[in-house]
Amino acid sequence: MKTIQLALLGLMLCLASVALAQTPEPNLKWGKPTDAELNMTTYAPDPEAEAVVLCSQTELRYDLSSGSFKLNTYTKKRIKILKEEGKDHANGGISYIYNGHQSGECEILAKLKATAFNMVNGKLVKTKMENDMVNHEDVTKTLRLTKFTVPQVTVGTVIEVEYEIDSDYFYDIDDWYAQEDIPVMYTSYDVIVPGFVSLHIDEHGSHRLARKIEPTNMSMDVGYDKGILQCSGTHYWFIGHNLPALHKEKLLYAPLSYGQHITMELNAIQIPGREAKYYTSDWNDVDKGLLDDHDFGGRLGENPLKAEMQKADVASISDPKERIMAIYRLLKDRVKWNEKYTLYAKSADQVLNEGSGSNASINFILINMLRDAGFEAYPAVMRSRNKGFLAIKRATIKEFNTFVVAIKVGDKFSYLDGSIEDGWLDVLPDHLLVDRARIVSKDKQAEWVDLRGVSESKSRSMISGELQADGTLQADIQTKYTGLEAASLRHDFRMATDSATFVSKLAQELNCEIESLSLTNHHGLGPEAERNMHVTKQYDAAGDMIYLNPWVMTVMSENPLTEEKRTLPVEFPYLYADNLTSEITLPEGYVVDELPKSLMIKSQDGKLSCVIVSTTDGSTLSSTCQIQIGRLFFTPKEYPFVKNFLDEVYKRLQDVIVIKKAP
Repeated sequence: MKTIQLALLGLMLCLASVALAQTPEPNLKWGKPTDAELNMTTYAPDPEAEAVVLCSQTELRYDLSSGSFKLNTYTKKRIKILKEEGKDHANGGISYIYNGHQSGECEILAKLKATAFNMVNGKLVKTKMENDMVNHEDVTKTLRLTKFTVPQVTVGTVIEVEYEIDSDYFYDIDDWYAQEDIPVMYTSYDVIVPGFVSLHIDEHGSHRLARKIEPTNMSMDVGYDKGILQCSGTHYWFIGHNLPALHKEKLLYAPLSYGQHITMELNAIQIPGREAKYYTSDWNDVDKGLLDDHDFGGRLGENPLKAEMQKADVASISDPKERIMAIYRLLKDRVKWNEKYTLYAKSADQVLNEGSGSNASINFILINMLRDAGFEAYPAVMRSRNKGFLAIKRATIKEFNTFVVAIKVGDKFSYLDGSIEDGWLDVLPDHLLVDRARIVSKDKQAEWVDLRGVSESKSRSMISGELQADGTLQADIQTKYTGLEAASLRHDFRMATDSATFVSKLAQELNCEIESLSLTNHHGLGPEAERNMHVTKQYDAAGDMIYLNPWVMTVMSENPLTEEKRTLPVEFPYLYADNLTSEITLPEGYVVDELPKSLMIKSQDGKLSCVIVSTTDGSTLSSTCQIQIGRLFFTPKEYPFVKNFLDEVYKRLQDVIVIKKAP
């Protein structure tokens, strides 16, 4: 036995040696990949990886020329393409603040280079990116995205990319991310800070980086008559090795937010002989910056639809929520959403002339219309869930990327957004259901609000059916939807080519024949919707046995959580409650062979729960299913329970109950 154990140990060590041999040592030289990098076919720590970052180096430097501060960031990255799908990493994008080189603060992208290295017939072929492979896209009035494509990329290619960003925003340092959506073999963040610059530095994530800190000497031109200032400084290195990929997990909005990253906040600059300048701001400063901005606060007050509001007599609608939605309908009849979420807006006249606009452009017109109708309405600025969580400790406008409209109804706020096509008041798209949005106003104190629970999304289904001895089921199914569930039904109907296509797709999903179908409140805007249908479904029948699933329609198509372990949290899209009742009359002379066990499962706080029960009186099979998702966020420690919960629910919803002929 001992001999066998030693042999197995030797085999394992041998396999480990082979795997390690497939992973080259980090190559910190640029311009010529090593043979090991060129010949690499897999990345041992993650054999399924489509590509791997072999080396990534970022340098951050404060530059002071004639007394004017700048922040210089220089990035170099080498990527190995391992699989066909990894070729997408030949397409890159760099975002930066841009003002068309007008006067004022901006960021300049410089020294952008990209090269592909390939082994062709035993020789290294080097292909550089040409200028026509680079294009620029103005995402907002201040944000530019430069896109590029590295040429001649195939499986086995090594890519090198380098670029520099010179920024006037020395007081607002971008976060540095050590992890990416592919594994990172080696990464470093090299930062030199002058002694007269005070920074607050934080590291986030579960894969701690190696850290090295050393004093250094610096020479800087501060604009003195004598020119050069000799000063001390601090040199920081943050280094990561073999960091795992942050995959796009299901039930997770922004994996990058949970990866290893460094944040830096400028506290103060105190140049010898000059008055100290303090840069730490609070959220009140951010509020003021937004409200003073021409394309944010400057858009408050523009209501070119005042005459149309009077003509439509919206003031006569007594119910406040109905009056709000009448105003929203009036606006949406004039302006369509262009499927863009922004923070800043165009002028109201320009938006109306074009007939479309971003959610921000629509929202500002809506705010002004609501105010003219006597409502208190304000922007509630946020960082949408797909952009990562908002770092509330660091007050900066850059944390926000859009806003919704907060409307005072009675003694509390309700919410609406210009992107809504199928919903209702308080029915926001799931990526806008953030835990922190900030209501800003010129005449009242700003406040943080939690939007995760503003919408109650529910579905309630009642199934009444009659089972035949050949396994045929005739059933009436009535389903009532509220909140985002109702919006989803209306969206599906709106996106269908026609009603016949809608019915055909639904029949395919339910695996049945739909004999008749009627919808209520299935288009436009509304808080609720209803679907009624009569269906025929064929179940397996053999001899005197019928194999029946009592739910008839698909309640849960799969468990989205398949990994046994997970290091990232779980985020459900919205709060949800489902109530399903099934009453099926059995064929004459048939009985239930055996009822499945009841399922009762819930989290410790009761926010995640399910109850499934089936009973019979001999001639009828009665089943109920109640599912509640009362919390959106679950930590990695809670993952085993959440996965098991979904496993159990999915398994029980697939239960087949045997119906047999009575003896």
